[in-house]
Amino acid sequence: MSDGDYVVIQKQTEFNSGDYCVVLINGEEATVKRVYKIEDGIELIALNPAYKTVRYTSEDMKKIPVQVIGIVKQLIKNFN
Repeated sequence: MSDGDYVVIQKQTEFNSGDYCVVLINGEEATVKRVYKIEDGIELIALNPAYKTVRYTSEDMKKIPVQVIGIVKQLIKNFN
């Protein structure tokens, strides 16, 4: 995924481990990541390997907050 690309999402909070999701962090920053369920929270894996994997515990998810707001259904590539 690159700047200028579009994603079509299905708004939902439930996801399967490994889904590409839109995640809202601290109510302000939305990001698209591959999301995995881990023992006590979630793990976010960036599509760009230059970014590191981030883990949030269930407690972190409540405090910060971090929430999955949708599942990516389609990527529309912009070649301009």
